[in-house]
Amino acid sequence: MKKCFCNSGRFILLATIAVFMLTSQMASATHYITFNDGHMLVFPSTSVKAMTQRDGVISFTAVDGKVYTYSLADIKTISQQSSPRDLPVFMSFKFQKKNNYQLAADATGVIEGDSINATVAGIGKRLTATFTLSDDAARAYVDGVEQHSTVSRLRFEADRVYTVGYPGDLVLVQTMAGDYAMMPYGREYTVKVDFLTDHSTTVPRIDINTVGGVNITSKEYYVDAEIIIDGAGVFPSMTDSVKIKGRGNSSWSNNPKAKNPYRLKFDNKVKPLGLAKGKSWVLLNNKHSGSMMTNAIGMKAASLIGTPAANHIIPVDLYINGTYKGSYNFTENVGFASNSVDIDDEGAASLLELDTHYDEGEGQKFMSNPMELPVNIKEPDFSADATVLTLDDVERRFNGLAEAIYNNGNLADHADIDYLARYLMVNELICNRELLHPKSVFCYNENLLDDNSRFIFGPVWDLDWSFGFDGSSNKSYFNNNIYYDYYNEGTAVPNYQFLGNLGKDMTVRHRIYELWNDFITEGLDELCEFCKDYYKYAKPSLSKNTTVAGDYTNYSQQASWASTWIRTRADFIYNQLKLEFEMPGDVNSDLAITIDDITMLIDYLMNPATQGVSAINADVNCDGIVDIEDLSTLIDLMLN
Repeated sequence: MKKCFCNSGRFILLATIAVFMLTSQMASATHYITFNDGHMLVFPSTSVKAMTQRDGVISFTAVDGKVYTYSLADIKTISQQSSPRDLPVFMSFKFQKKNNYQLAADATGVIEGDSINATVAGIGKRLTATFTLSDDAARAYVDGVEQHSTVSRLRFEADRVYTVGYPGDLVLVQTMAGDYAMMPYGREYTVKVDFLTDHSTTVPRIDINTVGGVNITSKEYYVDAEIIIDGAGVFPSMTDSVKIKGRGNSSWSNNPKAKNPYRLKFDNKVKPLGLAKGKSWVLLNNKHSGSMMTNAIGMKAASLIGTPAANHIIPVDLYINGTYKGSYNFTENVGFASNSVDIDDEGAASLLELDTHYDEGEGQKFMSNPMELPVNIKEPDFSADATVLTLDDVERRFNGLAEAIYNNGNLADHADIDYLARYLMVNELICNRELLHPKSVFCYNENLLDDNSRFIFGPVWDLDWSFGFDGSSNKSYFNNNIYYDYYNEGTAVPNYQFLGNLGKDMTVRHRIYELWNDFITEGLDELCEFCKDYYKYAKPSLSKNTTVAGDYTNYSQQASWASTWIRTRADFIYNQLKLEFEMPGDVNSDLAITIDDITMLIDYLMNPATQGVSAINADVNCDGIVDIEDLSTLIDLMLN
């Protein structure tokens, strides 16, 4: 009996050791589990503390104690050798200029093994990648989030690791927070972006040498000149002949020694500094002390929010006839052109500017009826352009829009609501008070003879009275007006009703709210980052500018202020909109809960394509689903 007991005990001991050794061996290997439905899970030995297999299930215990259990009946194969399937790969990877507002040229990524390297010319470090994969079923991920070619946008200041794999394939890994989680599994690529702006010590230099060295003293006539652009290692360089004259209103001075703004015109379309081809360009002087970054930041906001023909702003050092004139912004001239408002047929199109300067010649302007808005006709030039339009045509169509604004009529019959919402959203965010007068308000119509063609508001322009500037001090920029009620605080301005009525139209406001829902999560961070990115690149030019302009603003401090001001103002505007529109039960967003909301909710439940429904407010019981329970809750809300 004793011998039998000893043999039995030895057997149990040996069996226990064998199971322990087998379990330890299995836990120390990487396991690739392929399921019957085709997806695969990977458990690396570095992430697994223990593995058990019994009673028809297999379990993995992560290093942090989390347990992952699966039925063996759902599993097709378990491999400890290598991945049972080939992993998909990147076939191409690039940053295209057309998908990245700030780029001077396409940047193609060089794929070498598991590394992708690209050199980028442009200000700002958020980029949208364009890529192709070896399998249409494959997907690309960064930090567990799926990336979409030509859509997803990331900051590439540091290296980014992409995982290329198949949907549903996951691997147990340690996260940045120190715990363990299942993340997309696949082949990993490290994307390294070399930004040329990081190596620059100066901004582009533009030399304009007039014929005979004559001074530029007029806004009326051009002077012939040669232009030499040195891209300073970031942007392309070029030399060409050009015509130059003065431009602007209060920013212009007849004194040729002053830091004046200029208009440039080439005989043929050119691509200065890598921008889209065009003949007409502008050198903005940023007259007000402290305004050197306002146009750059404002135009960046316009591009992110999606206003039409958002201008590009590139800081340059300008020299005329060898004399340093200061730091300028090089940008497109607003007009019908391939580098600005680019339309297919200009024959019946018109570009208007609402501006109290009212400085176009006779036959190129009119006062609207009603509201007495000063309307300058920028396009067409009736004396020179090939157009089928007359002054009466332009006046008739714009007056229809003006009457709708004045009488709170149906704006959608006259203006593109989406573009109007984007235009107003940008100007409210940056607190651009030019619109109150109104000044520098552009809108265009591609075919005034077609009653179905709507006015499109934009491009955004003239931003030196934005970002809190009160006209008294350079320190007012990015300090004042954070909580400025854009559509209600300008009542003392004669034409206030123009902006006030536009901003209070409920269809427009609802679209603005929808745009804010996207911007607050997708665009705001990039805009705030850009403030410092732009300053870092423009810094040498901003410092040098003090020698001629006397602008001693601390732009390093302003860049920090700008980011804080924008984020605080964005939160203020967005929270006000949420208070206005997020009212459970107000299905039609008319700021009241009535029988109409019940009717609309019934229509929506029968047909989810029903227009005019606020999905947020239709979820009356706030459970994340719009269903019959919401109708019941809404009826109870009405009865009580």
